[in-house]
Amino acid sequence: MLDSPSPQRVKIYTDSRKIFLCSNGTIINLVALIKGHIMHHKFVVFPFTAIVGQELLKKALLINAIDPSIGGVLIKGDKGTGKSTAVRALAYSLPKIKIVSDCPFQCHPESLKLMCKSCQHRFEHGEKFAWKEKAMEIVDMPLSATEDMVVGSIDIKRVLSDGIKALEPGILARANRNILYIDEVNLLDDHLINILLDAAAMGVNSIEREGISLYHPARFMLVGTMNPEEGELRPQILDRFGLCVDVQALTEKALRLKVIKSRKAFDRDCWDFEEGFKADQKKLKSSIAKAQKLLPDIIIADENLERIVEITSGLGIKTHRADIVIEKTACALAALKGRKSVTEDDIIEAAMLALPHRMKQQPFEKTAPLDRQQLEQLLQNQPEEEVVPLEKKGGLKKNFAFLNSTAEARGSETRREATSQGQYIKAQPSESPASLAVFPTIKKAVTQTGALQVLPEHLMEKVRSGKGECLYIIVLDASSSMRIDKKVRLAKTMSWHVLKQSYEKRNRLALIVFRGEEARITSAPTRNYEQIQDILEQLPAGGKTPLTPAIFKAFEMANKEKRAAVTIVLISDGRANVFLKDNLENDLALLQQTLEKPDLFIINAEARHRSIGTLEAMARTFQARHIYLEEAL
Repeated sequence: MLDSPSPQRVKIYTDSRKIFLCSNGTIINLVALIKGHIMHHKFVVFPFTAIVGQELLKKALLINAIDPSIGGVLIKGDKGTGKSTAVRALAYSLPKIKIVSDCPFQCHPESLKLMCKSCQHRFEHGEKFAWKEKAMEIVDMPLSATEDMVVGSIDIKRVLSDGIKALEPGILARANRNILYIDEVNLLDDHLINILLDAAAMGVNSIEREGISLYHPARFMLVGTMNPEEGELRPQILDRFGLCVDVQALTEKALRLKVIKSRKAFDRDCWDFEEGFKADQKKLKSSIAKAQKLLPDIIIADENLERIVEITSGLGIKTHRADIVIEKTACALAALKGRKSVTEDDIIEAAMLALPHRMKQQPFEKTAPLDRQQLEQLLQNQPEEEVVPLEKKGGLKKNFAFLNSTAEARGSETRREATSQGQYIKAQPSESPASLAVFPTIKKAVTQTGALQVLPEHLMEKVRSGKGECLYIIVLDASSSMRIDKKVRLAKTMSWHVLKQSYEKRNRLALIVFRGEEARITSAPTRNYEQIQDILEQLPAGGKTPLTPAIFKAFEMANKEKRAAVTIVLISDGRANVFLKDNLENDLALLQQTLEKPDLFIINAEARHRSIGTLEAMARTFQARHIYLEEAL
């Protein structure tokens, strides 16, 4: 042990990292003296700017620091990939916040929106708050937490003794304007997760106990980490997290080596290691503070809002929260980069963070990762038109025979009755026959009168039979959304199978293609199958999706056919964005009113688990058969 100087001659000085003892004018570094005893310190964490790699993770955390209303970030990854290290490092990289000294909710002393009800009341009555600055802190959520520990409870003693509503603050009260960190969030009880996410979304924590209601602000940055090997979260809960990052271990040898050396240096002397990143940390704090100040002034043009909708609708995202989160994230990214306007690149970056956990998938099915190229295709940054080759290999699945069954019922194998041509098969009564059946007429007259006296009621008409005629109208979607996941290639292949079977049965065929602003009849009803095949092979894809105008054009063509049995085969992913009137619902009502119900067959080019439901609703409206393309090819 060190001999302690007399109290009268001792002074202790500190800076943020080291403790000094002054005795007789000599300054001694206590850290150096008791080396090995203060090697680690709870206030020294691994610097955020020293984290190697994991750029997407760091970006997601910074975005939420700039705008906590985004809804937090869910960090998924294997153990030992730096998830917790990054979260805890972030808290020491954020600017300090002003808080009211005597408020348990860390209310802002100058912003009415960031105050609890009590502070708002005091502020409106002109009270000047005593305030202080403090660093944002991490509030940990234990897995063993109870509901009262999380939301708080009513102080019954004060209610009974003083007759006032008094709150016993919980974790959400401490988390207000701080970081709420849930490690292994997938192991937390679902009802607690719902409470946390509701509070994060609303910015308010409501407490209902014993007939008494209280609420307080709960605006916090929510961060959850999880190891997918220990179980997944429900889709409803996943959707409530604003952003999601999948963290993988670094694979480059140089980066992994850098991780080892950095950690070794930190463990050897955490003070000196922190000092080495002091300038970078200061720069980061400054950039975050500037971005927070700039955020309210960020402008996002209507065309960029349309790009957001183009992405979410193109990927079949069914929650509107995705659109809102992308918009907020894009604005935060622009602020972080020091710009006042959002660019298309910001939108793509935002979508990469906001959509992966919202891509719907079936149980036990692994969703293909979302990549930048896919988003750029949705935004039509690729050429406006792209010719996708026609794939003729392979065939229809054995359990799929819609054309065969339809043809047997309505096609060329059936016989139709006629009065002017075809084989004479029977006679029927008629007062004005177009073709008199002489012998049946005489027989009927003799049988009924007993004499050869033919009266008008005895006249019989010849009934002739000929082959029936079938017309297939292919209505093919060639819009931009069909280029994703090779849907247009599969749609062309499906059209070619319709063409092939029509050739075998000698049915007529018509082709209506829709893309851009209009639907176009590329081939009128014909048996020139080579012509239609050439059109399919050279057909480009790109542009908007005028779905209902194409159906209207097909219905018009069907109603003009008086002799043929018509089947309309619609092949699309259902992502309509050009309408006859103003929306899909009104268009369907118009189609029902103005035209007879057709024989409609719908082939959904979208996978079952990603379909947005438009074509299913259309099938119900017109009593049409509906299948998914994956069931046929």
